[in-house]
Amino acid sequence: MNFILYDDVVIWKNLLPLTFTRPISEIRFGILTIKERWEKFLGQKINEIFTIPFLQKKFSLLNLDLDNNFFSNILLVNSSYIPNIELIDKIFSINDNEAISFKKKIIAIKKKIISYGDYKKSNFFSKIGNNFKKIHEIKEIIYIKNIWDFFIKNSFILNEDYFLLTKWKKSYSLLGDNLILNKKNIFLEDDIKTNKVVLDANSGPIYIEKQVDLMEGTVIKGPVYIGKKSIIKIGTKIYGGTTISPFCKIGGEIKNSIFFSYSNKVHDGFIGDSIVGEWCNLGAGTNISNLRNDYCKVTVWNYKEEKFISTNVQFFGIIMGDHSKSSINTQFNTATIIGVGTNIFGYGFPPRYIPSFSLGGIQINKKILFKKLCETAEIVMKRRNKKFSILDKEILEYLYNSSYNKISKNW
Repeated sequence: MNFILYDDVVIWKNLLPLTFTRPISEIRFGILTIKERWEKFLGQKINEIFTIPFLQKKFSLLNLDLDNNFFSNILLVNSSYIPNIELIDKIFSINDNEAISFKKKIIAIKKKIISYGDYKKSNFFSKIGNNFKKIHEIKEIIYIKNIWDFFIKNSFILNEDYFLLTKWKKSYSLLGDNLILNKKNIFLEDDIKTNKVVLDANSGPIYIEKQVDLMEGTVIKGPVYIGKKSIIKIGTKIYGGTTISPFCKIGGEIKNSIFFSYSNKVHDGFIGDSIVGEWCNLGAGTNISNLRNDYCKVTVWNYKEEKFISTNVQFFGIIMGDHSKSSINTQFNTATIIGVGTNIFGYGFPPRYIPSFSLGGIQINKKILFKKLCETAEIVMKRRNKKFSILDKEILEYLYNSSYNKISKNW
């Protein structure tokens, strides 16, 4: 059977600005990306990803003209849903032209044949219709509907991933003089550098991948995941619900937040209930408010509505798109949405919605030159031995020359 993860377009739009530069399935949540988690549960690789047209070329797993090539014997899976045993059992038991749903929303569809072109023009992926021989209903499942669902549910998923990945495996031991609390709830890969750190797994598991450098005075309170080759600076405090993806550099105080790969928060400063995209840098002393002074629920910028909308969320820091930067001593207000490729600096609080490619601080009235954006991306990525590819540039250029409305009209 060929397994294809597809983006529900409504959810993709809800997850901006993170999804401006990636499909939903490439978002890291807990320890694994959504795609990696599906592969673990299915016991095989995902064959293809269907996503928004301007992202498809980069993230396609096959070098094909997808519009004119058909997949046969396929299982289409909505990447907004997090797999569980009940769902996997149903997936392997359904027949052609049958579907699996949760609360009348499609999770998976079994088809004899389909192309990417069918996906682009079809409307049967989001709602139940009369197109299926049979619909199987799932009783319970975790799914992503809004962008804040990631950090709200991250502690639970960290626990789930920990036991999924460590079953029947043996942890390495730490060298040095360290304080380890609840050792059986801590899994360490090899070649971790550490001395005089505290790992406290009493409130949740801790998973640390290979070649992580935990500098002196680091305190980690689970559930927490730290990806390979990340560097945790002297005196860092990391609280539960935190995911640090591979190749990050982290310092200061972090709570219930997700950092995508190759992003830095090296110096002192607080960040909580937040998500930071790839290739971002938070300058020294950058601080993020995650709670209003009046303790009220927050409003959040919505790209589709083009306005702030009410939520039922009390703790909310920032959501930062890829390639964005903040300067020394930047202050972000509660529930700030920051687009792709921004450069934020200056005194005072920047606006709570910062459009992609913005340049400035309390007054956002300039746009970064595209040439300068690319030059910076090349320098930053070269420092990590990565290449700023033609496809990376094409995606950023498409976004740079498009408004959200233009992107939205294509779907």
